[in-house]
Amino acid sequence: MNALPSQPAELDPHERRRGARHRALLAAKMATEDASMTVDCVIRNLSDTGALVETPSPQLLPAELHLVQLKDGVAWDARVVWRRGHQVGLELVARHDLRESTDVQLRALRRIWSMMALR
Repeated sequence: MNALPSQPAELDPHERRRGARHRALLAAKMATEDASMTVDCVIRNLSDTGALVETPSPQLLPAELHLVQLKDGVAWDARVVWRRGHQVGLELVARHDLRESTDVQLRALRRIWSMMALR
């Protein structure tokens, strides 16, 4: 029996994503608003509006957080959309370039990024 090819995401009526996601394997950290708590994670796929991350402690995450992608020094304001096992689906709200930002509110995220980038 021949299997039919799956429909592209834009034609799949069950697909709720607004943008195409691209596979990734990026080291990252999730942080609370004030960066008082951080959790290591791996970004498994990414789009302009969302990300799938894997973390050892998804139950510790607040509903709203920051996702810091370590390689490129990028941070997003994010909301947890779903949790399954060690995977977490995030809606990415706003993007910040930590390499160039002088925003006082991002100072703690810049510190996290710069410490991790030195490793």
